[in-house]
Amino acid sequence: SPVINAEPLIKLVIFDLDGTLIDSAPDIVATTNQLLSSRGRPTLPEKTIVQAIGEGLRPLISSCFPEAKNNPAELDAIDRDFYAAYRQNLVVKTTVFPGVVEFLEKTERQFAIVTNKYIDLTEQTLKTLGLDAHPWVRVYGSDSLPEKKPHPLPLQEVMKAAGAKPEHTVMVGDGLPDMGAARRAGVQAIACGYGYCAAEKLVQAGASHVIQSPFELESALATLTRR
Repeated sequence: SPVINAEPLIKLVIFDLDGTLIDSAPDIVATTNQLLSSRGRPTLPEKTIVQAIGEGLRPLISSCFPEAKNNPAELDAIDRDFYAAYRQNLVVKTTVFPGVVEFLEKTERQFAIVTNKYIDLTEQTLKTLGLDAHPWVRVYGSDSLPEKKPHPLPLQEVMKAAGAKPEHTVMVGDGLPDMGAARRAGVQAIACGYGYCAAEKLVQAGASHVIQSPFELESALATLTRR
């Protein structure tokens, strides 16, 4: 009789943070428009800012200050002003997406977080929302390692820490950097269609599955396991 491998195929789930585990868009939108107003610029529609969270917020903010394009010191000052304001607004309206805690509490798999948010903001956010209580293998922010997503290094470091191979790992995220990092690290990617980037763009970038809610994550992982 054939030998049936009962081991789950996906042993390690690496999550993005914003737009994947948490809905931080309201606070990021408020901060962005606060920055623009304080510097005498017109505010932007919510949709424009939300889309940029998934594709790259810094290029969007920089585009509002074309005169600073070739002035690194001015761009750094704009960046500093943004993060000074964001630290004040970090978890005013930010919430955990429904279904996230349920998934984390019932699954036997290992989890990690790899986000392009600064690590101090990440840790503060997780603590405020109570997500720091989960046994994450690693939590990496944009400044935790020499490289950030879409570079594969953060995913490779998580797999090393977890003792997991790429074929037993999945990246769950809502942004193009998530898909790029997954592709380069040789791991499958699940796209969060409820997040901040258009699902079709994430599929084009390599996602093998799209979920419309964290409640669909378990069945998506089961689909990957059956392949």
